Amino acid sequence: MSSMNLVSAGTLDGVTPAASAERAERVFARGVTVASVAAAVVLLCSVGVAFWAQNELAPPESVVAAQSLMLAQQGTLYYDLNQYPYTVSAYMPVFYGLEAGLIRLGLPAFAAGRLLSLAALLGLVFVTARIVQLYTGHVISTRIAAIAVAISPLMFFWGVVGQVDLLAVFLTVAAFYQFSRYDVLGEPVLWRAGVLAGLALFTKQTMLAGPAAMVLVLAVRDSKKALRFAVCLGIPLSVAVWAVNAALGGRFLQNTLFANMNPLSGEKLLAQLQYFGGVCGGLLVIALAALPKLRGKALAPAVYMACAGAVFLATAPKVGSDTNYQLELTVTLVLCAVIGLHQLDFYRLHFAGSKSWITLLILPLGVHAAVGVRMAWNMLPVRAANEQVFRAEVEGLRPYVPTDGKVVSTDYNAMVRLRQKMDVEPLIYGLLVQAGQVDPEPLRRDLESSSIAAVILHEDAFHESPLADAEIASLPEPQLAELRVHYRMAAHVPGPFLDGVFVYLPRSSQNPVQNQ
Repeated sequence: MSSMNLVSAGTLDGVTPAASAERAERVFARGVTVASVAAAVVLLCSVGVAFWAQNELAPPESVVAAQSLMLAQQGTLYYDLNQYPYTVSAYMPVFYGLEAGLIRLGLPAFAAGRLLSLAALLGLVFVTARIVQLYTGHVISTRIAAIAVAISPLMFFWGVVGQVDLLAVFLTVAAFYQFSRYDVLGEPVLWRAGVLAGLALFTKQTMLAGPAAMVLVLAVRDSKKALRFAVCLGIPLSVAVWAVNAALGGRFLQNTLFANMNPLSGEKLLAQLQYFGGVCGGLLVIALAALPKLRGKALAPAVYMACAGAVFLATAPKVGSDTNYQLELTVTLVLCAVIGLHQLDFYRLHFAGSKSWITLLILPLGVHAAVGVRMAWNMLPVRAANEQVFRAEVEGLRPYVPTDGKVVSTDYNAMVRLRQKMDVEPLIYGLLVQAGQVDPEPLRRDLESSSIAAVILHEDAFHESPLADAEIASLPEPQLAELRVHYRMAAHVPGPFLDGVFVYLPRSSQNPVQNQ
């Protein structure tokens, strides 16, 4: 026999297919570990910036914080839309109540809300991994699911913002996990799914995708059980809503339903879809490629994704909507993409060096991770810079904002920091005036009589045309007309948005700070 090294049958360069697959698996596992570390580092940095910041990270955070502060101090949450304070508590009471409770314990409002969202984010990462473990029984799939959720730029952004969404999404995904335990393993935990789904709906009323998916999957399996589940979930929720609304004299539904019907915008929907494609395009490619394999026991995640997509398309075009409307759909895409990869036998094919098209799905998976880390790193310095500008803005506004009397401000952050309440929420107020749901006369008369102590707007009402963007808060034109007659510009304070803010005081006021 020749002294040359012979390549035995079934080997390549002396390496058996099994050894080659094992080596490929080790390399893949190291890549997953690197992604885990990157996600953890960026998340820790994001958390550090969030709890260092004293001011809002997103405008909705200030509105929710102000309403929670008012609940903690006055015991009131849902207000009559035709009386002061002209603000709409647009969400269900669970998050407000928890945030108000933490405020009563001594936490600053922003820190309280951010703590709730961070806890919900960590819970969401955990429960998403548990769902994938349940459907696949595959360790690597479980780790990838956790990373894919945690590394999404949506989670980096909203996971440390004191807004209701992360808590609501966590509760509804936790409900889906309990449902999956029933559907896959036959465990008698369907009642837990109903309780958690009910809590999710009482956190944010648009958490309809999860319950709808559960009912639809049950209908495929057992129509009678689907009907019982829908009745057992729907009747208690309806009774609870009726009771709360009756106790509050109709203000509950007035705030959470009727005042929430903002106009729809095709431009807003297009912007939402563009962002969604940029941050979730990789997951969408994988989920759609794997969709034919999501059947049988794996049907439920696909139905959940379809329902979440329908809710997103129905709500995302609302004027005032933000990328938080994409959170639940993102989680369902992670579920379908990661479970789908397992169903497609991606891992075995990839480790074996197969040339199948299925192995190419590693590319959109890598893109998802890379986009998440890059966008998160870009976001951190922006948040830190905005915080410095906000601090200067708040100090610049302090001499002009009285602790007593009424103040109208489009800068909600300043109202939280300097007054811990809002008298008027101009954006939603203007929309409701346009819709005929709010009488504009009381505020107009107060401006006419100069009984509003200060007005803070993002526009120079004396020299600029009214702001044309429906999502930039201002006042209706008749009220701006009264402002021009009875108020003077006392200051222009630079800020992080637009050209800062302009402060207007009654012409008769003797403010110690001179006009700027």
